[in-house]
Amino acid sequence: MQPMSYTEMVKREIMENRQLRARFKNQQGYGLLLFGRSFGVGSIGLVTRQREVARYYVSTVGRAVPLTGTVTTREEAAGSQSAFRVRVDSAADRRSLLNHFAMLYPEGITYELLGGDEGAAAFVGGAFLACGSLADPERKYHLEFAVPRAEAAPVLTGILEEVGFQPKVASRRGLPLIYTHDSEQMEDLLTFMSCPRMSLEVMNVKILKERRNVANRAANCDSANIDKALSAAESQIRDIRAIMGDRGLEAVPEELRELCALRLENPDFSLRELAQRLGLSRSGVNHRLRRIAELARQAGPPGP
Repeated sequence: MQPMSYTEMVKREIMENRQLRARFKNQQGYGLLLFGRSFGVGSIGLVTRQREVARYYVSTVGRAVPLTGTVTTREEAAGSQSAFRVRVDSAADRRSLLNHFAMLYPEGITYELLGGDEGAAAFVGGAFLACGSLADPERKYHLEFAVPRAEAAPVLTGILEEVGFQPKVASRRGLPLIYTHDSEQMEDLLTFMSCPRMSLEVMNVKILKERRNVANRAANCDSANIDKALSAAESQIRDIRAIMGDRGLEAVPEELRELCALRLENPDFSLRELAQRLGLSRSGVNHRLRRIAELARQAGPPGP
């Protein structure tokens, strides 16, 4: 059994919020129906990959108005997965649904008519059930509403902007796409839609990603420092061998001989380790290494 996607987990959390559904059933129901595949006299229906959402849609339709006909759900193959197509069969039922919501929102869908923050949250949550998705935040930050009809997009963007969000709008296959790539906006929007568990999940994933990034940067920095130290040690060893090939270490001032021998014996020692072994400061070792480099330049290239 495959684990649930982030989209499925968000939709499950929305559907499990019975208190919100009971208090704001019309707002959530309108969001679900309006952002389904079709919502008009000729057709009212939904296409979804989640069986639970299809069932929820059927129960939402039945709670909104008394039905005279049937609501049909048909499972179809959609690549490697199934899709569920839900349809309100009776024209009389479709008219009842349209009239029901038209009477509730005669001036169009506004923040005030939805009942403020909680009503707007229920409406946006219903829209997410119908056409929303959340990408795995391990891969990318992306929450979207793939709106099925162009005329419905301004309704959703208007409500989101009213409550303080800044959705972006694009087009996919000729239809509106309302989305955000901002992780904080995603977290806040999930919380707004009454999905605190999923909001916390996104936060936790982001924290872990940031920690990994910090660790990777530190590791890269350490690696660069090691490479730099090794390169410096190789240069110092070449200098010492140049001096040895020209005059031998006996010609080197006494205070430099111990450092030369120590460096040849320990090519991987850092500057700090050389200083500790010799009982000197790092600046003292650095000064001696510069003197060795100057003697090497006077000596010329090392012998064979």
